[in-house]
Amino acid sequence: MRILYLSDLHGRTKAYFEALERAKAAGAQAIINGGDLYPLGRNLFEVQRSFLEGFFVEFLDLCHKDGITFLATLGNMDLRGLDDIFRRILREVPGAFSLLEESANVGGYTFIGSAMTTDGPFSLKDRCLLDTSLSKVTRTSGPALLSDRQGIHMVPDWHQRITELPTLAEHLQGLPRAENPEKTLYVIHQPPYGTGLGIISSGADVGSHAVADFLVESGALLALHGHIHESPFSGGIWQSRLGRTICLQPGQLSGNGCVTVTIDLETLHFDRRC
Repeated sequence: MRILYLSDLHGRTKAYFEALERAKAAGAQAIINGGDLYPLGRNLFEVQRSFLEGFFVEFLDLCHKDGITFLATLGNMDLRGLDDIFRRILREVPGAFSLLEESANVGGYTFIGSAMTTDGPFSLKDRCLLDTSLSKVTRTSGPALLSDRQGIHMVPDWHQRITELPTLAEHLQGLPRAENPEKTLYVIHQPPYGTGLGIISSGADVGSHAVADFLVESGALLALHGHIHESPFSGGIWQSRLGRTICLQPGQLSGNGCVTVTIDLETLHFDRRC
């Protein structure tokens, strides 16, 4: 089975179309999106809902017409208050599957996804958790915000709220379990620590210890990540290994460009294209 993987398009429609054309040219049977699907902008709730119910549905229909399966988790900038709409759309469109803290079986492989990330400086906290029980709360630039079905709301005391939530390590343990690790792919928006896949422009590694430990324990075939757009360009690494698991983080561009990786799951040949 051949798949095309990418992440962090943030609603850039030309990049979506480019990814579909690359998938068709490569003979890929599926497109896997690793999160941060929706656009950013003012009136964020309405902007993202309009994208979901408009362009995103049309794009999924195009994938189906071209015989390409689409699977996706979400990311830290995709509003959690729209998750019900996301899941409903993927249920209704043939050949589309949600990996939002759930699994899907396609082509003899199991795909398991997670959108949760470690806490960071961004205001939106919908999918932020402390990495482990030893982690400290990060100072946020601006008010802490959470979304629900009604919209986006300010959190009065994020420092207290996050300590009442499960850690990312605990969250990962609650994901669907892989019956056959050698045929399992994890699609986890947050990259792991210590692999060179979470390097920001300063050179610091903002990857997750919890994700790294989880993948070593999993023994999965592949782990696909995103979140830190600049990492492969800052650190020079877009693939690594944790135990038996090969980890990929292709990075992402802005504007009309996009970064994709075509993956042959039988030969484990990877073709990254910017």
